[in-house]
Amino acid sequence: MKKVLLFALIIAALGAFSQVKSKKVDIKMGEDQKVSRKLMMDDIIGKDGKSIYALKIKYGGVFGSSYFLLEKYNNSMNLEKSAKMELVFEKNKMSFEYIVQFHDEFYVFSSYKNQKAEKNYLFVQSVNKSNLTLNNDLVKIAEIDYSSGSKRNSGSFGFDISPDSSHFMVFCNMPYEKTEDEKVGYFVFDGDMKKVWDKTIKIPHRDKLFSVHEYTVDNLGNVYLLGVLYKDIVKEKRHGEPNYTYQIVSITDKGSNITEYPVQLPDKFLTDMKFAINHDNDIICAGFYSQTGTFSIAGSYFLKIDPITKNIKSKSFKEFGIDFITQNLTERAEKKVKKKAAKGKNVELYEYDLDDLIIKPDGGAMLIGEQYYVRVVTTTSTDSRGNTTTRTTYYYYYNDIIVININSNGEIVWTEKIAKRQVTTNDGGFFSSYTKAIVGDKVYFVFNDNPLNLNYSGTGKVMPFTGGGGKKSLAVLVELSSDGKQKREALFNAKEAKIITRAKVCEQTGPKELILFGQYGKKQRFMKVTFK
Repeated sequence: MKKVLLFALIIAALGAFSQVKSKKVDIKMGEDQKVSRKLMMDDIIGKDGKSIYALKIKYGGVFGSSYFLLEKYNNSMNLEKSAKMELVFEKNKMSFEYIVQFHDEFYVFSSYKNQKAEKNYLFVQSVNKSNLTLNNDLVKIAEIDYSSGSKRNSGSFGFDISPDSSHFMVFCNMPYEKTEDEKVGYFVFDGDMKKVWDKTIKIPHRDKLFSVHEYTVDNLGNVYLLGVLYKDIVKEKRHGEPNYTYQIVSITDKGSNITEYPVQLPDKFLTDMKFAINHDNDIICAGFYSQTGTFSIAGSYFLKIDPITKNIKSKSFKEFGIDFITQNLTERAEKKVKKKAAKGKNVELYEYDLDDLIIKPDGGAMLIGEQYYVRVVTTTSTDSRGNTTTRTTYYYYYNDIIVININSNGEIVWTEKIAKRQVTTNDGGFFSSYTKAIVGDKVYFVFNDNPLNLNYSGTGKVMPFTGGGGKKSLAVLVELSSDGKQKREALFNAKEAKIITRAKVCEQTGPKELILFGQYGKKQRFMKVTFK
């Protein structure tokens, strides 16, 4: 009887899907490309009025070498041009670091390790968008001297762009000995990629007790970093209590002024934090807190810090209610959690990562997180001859999305949970997770789902997406309104599109435009989603 009922549900879900697709968007699908399985999409790097630009990697296999390709697609999402990137400095092959769109131009950053001089150089050069070749304007913009440290550690580079795109920042993580202070080099450029200032800064704390999590540059060209300061040993808990505090460090006045901002809240174990600088140059911190430990969350918080006085100008907290915690659980799991809560025990959400802090035009903010974890199962078997075989399977879980909305007064006004179950094996979650688009006062989420969840109402079992194609894979669109109400609709199924969406490499490219990319086997395809 159960099998008959399940079959009926599947037929009903697929029938509903075939009749009703989202009326909120228009979808333009490009031609499906037949390519080598070794050609993989890396990133959608930007767009101009005529084209979409993408970066792909061609893996060389055991005996070949890998290389990067720049590709250009027209407004119909069809391939116009593909070109291999040639990264050469004085006849020496360089390593690709990253490519960015900045003020309508594309810049490629590459590095070269001069082993004789024991220096790691960072270069930048622009891209000719017509033929996708690199222009003859290669310039060295930074270098790391690794002569005094380990020869195996030549440092690393990273970057950030200010919210208004007026400044571009490159940071260099310098190698250092255990007894030395950690050093970071900062290089800040204006909108024409001309250097405004650069300076090497010593991190204020020694003995590797300070771990940097994030860098950013503001609209004035000031640099900020977010890190964790451990009290005495690099361990998150000691004797059951938090062993760390979050610290924000500002580097202003072209590197001449360094200020620390400890972020602590009484009776709150801050498990995760994101930060940003708002339009008034206030420091915004938001994230999750726990009552029990570092792997679970009990609620969310929001802080606005005055950069001059270091005082907290506004703060708010919101504990996750029992209904929110049990949302999207099976009836059995819900009863178990509520029974635990009735006994006075702490009930929290587990294994949630904080993905994004979005500053809204009205001064409010939005937090977005996702449940993610990996389960490792090792099995050992012995055949009749006594031969032993051991097999390890990695299960990748990308589950519910949570969204926290904060108004312009800094008050947390609502929290919402979007049902999602994605369970795949030995693939790193290749087709899992989500992409998003902010359109007006709404947020749209796109992810791969099981068709049986199309009419899911928030109670009962959420059926898993397991990574396969065909009728069991459905790309869905979830609209989240300004008051936290959600609507779920179908975009397309994998069978008709001949691909599965890779949400991790998709990108919003305009106020009402989202570019999707998908692949399956040797087929790849771009799609343009336009919100009505």
